[in-house]
Amino acid sequence: MKISTILINVCDMDKAIDFYCNKLGFVVSSRKHYPRMVMLEHERVPLILYHVPSPAKVNYPHEAQSLLNFETKDLAGTIRVLKAKGVDFLHDIPQPCPVGFYAAFRDPFGNVHELLEATSL
Repeated sequence: MKISTILINVCDMDKAIDFYCNKLGFVVSSRKHYPRMVMLEHERVPLILYHVPSPAKVNYPHEAQSLLNFETKDLAGTIRVLKAKGVDFLHDIPQPCPVGFYAAFRDPFGNVHELLEATSL
């Protein structure tokens, strides 16, 4: 078995496109099923924004959930850049983890993702 796509549920497609493209730097690769679904370019596994009626209510990090980890070589610098764009971080500074450092952030729909600066994988 292998992962074929990564689906991110969102409750406002235009706001999602703005967040994931203008703030995180992804590019829309297909609007064929807009406004229900939009595909973002990604080199390995396609990212799909999928419209749902309600935002997520995630109790991060205290409940089981799936997280996307976005790799960065300069975590502190990436945090500064994204905070300047209005991204809502749960950690203001890099946090240690077994493989390096991370910082969690929330999208406008309650989904939590993490930036990861790996020092040993």
